Amino acid sequence: MHNRLAPMARLTAVAVLAVGALTSCGSADTEVAPEDRLAADAPLPVAVPAGTTLVVADDANRLKTLFALSGEQDRLTAEVTYANFSSGPLRLEAIRSGNAQLGRVGDVPPILAHYSEADVPIVGAVRFDGSGSLIATSPESGIKSLKDLAGKRIAINEGTAQQAIFLRNLKSVGLDIDDVEPINLALAEFADGLRAEQINAAVLKQPDRARYLASTEGEGSIEVPNAPGAYPGLNYVYASTEALSDPAQAAAIREFVIAWYRAEQWHNENKETWIREYLIKDQNVTPEDAKVIAEADGSASVPGFTDEVIAIQQETIDLLQGAGAFGGKDLDARDEFDFRFADLTAESPTETAAR
Repeated sequence: MHNRLAPMARLTAVAVLAVGALTSCGSADTEVAPEDRLAADAPLPVAVPAGTTLVVADDANRLKTLFALSGEQDRLTAEVTYANFSSGPLRLEAIRSGNAQLGRVGDVPPILAHYSEADVPIVGAVRFDGSGSLIATSPESGIKSLKDLAGKRIAINEGTAQQAIFLRNLKSVGLDIDDVEPINLALAEFADGLRAEQINAAVLKQPDRARYLASTEGEGSIEVPNAPGAYPGLNYVYASTEALSDPAQAAAIREFVIAWYRAEQWHNENKETWIREYLIKDQNVTPEDAKVIAEADGSASVPGFTDEVIAIQQETIDLLQGAGAFGGKDLDARDEFDFRFADLTAESPTETAAR
């Protein structure tokens, strides 16, 4: 049997050091007087004052491009800028350190934030109905199905959605983390690790998966379909409680979440523009691979903070705890959501206080 995954506190410490070295993202300079701070249960302000700023922790320019192409960037009252981080844990630490106020992540980083008491609650949720991230194999792995993962070297990046996807796939065929050899790598190292046969399998998101499979075409690499439910399709925006206690930034975050929902609706209806302007021009994938990636995304919907969404999040917590994460700490998924944002939709009203 192989060692179980180390507690996530180790990952958090590493990510703190990594983000501490970043200086290009900037941080909020405003100070809110104690008497003006917004209580955690106070109604959200709607009007966004002129001069309000937000930094969004992004990944591969996705949000930046989505907001620009959909026209939502120009509709924002706050001055919103974007900084790229390659994984959810790094985006979390950017927010914790004040280099960003909010970010878009998968389902696992909010659990890491919860466990580490980072005070970064979920303020928005979108669910995709595509196949999403899938397992890709190394050329010489011999893996043809999920059962073949037993005994293989598996890339794991703790605190990411990819970790949970792999664990769900293992569980679906009666395997767990003790039945494989987990190799801890950064997400950006997954594809190179597969090429070098350092690992036999890894969950790759798009466009990384399309690029990797194209580079090893004809060499034996394949993608293995997910088991039903292994990819829940949930994406979240979460924000620091520090920013949420600032009435101006809280209003700007509310406005941003509503704009995100509208932008994802635009994405559903404008796939050809998305393929051309983001996947091909910004991400440099081939037109053929861009179409595959767009199909894998599927369509987005806004599920709200429903009992179903919370139950999925709790299942993910329990799954990771079963793999040795969180040191047995009791975590309730409901504590990860700021329910003041629960009823927001793409049709929710916004209001500008001053331009």
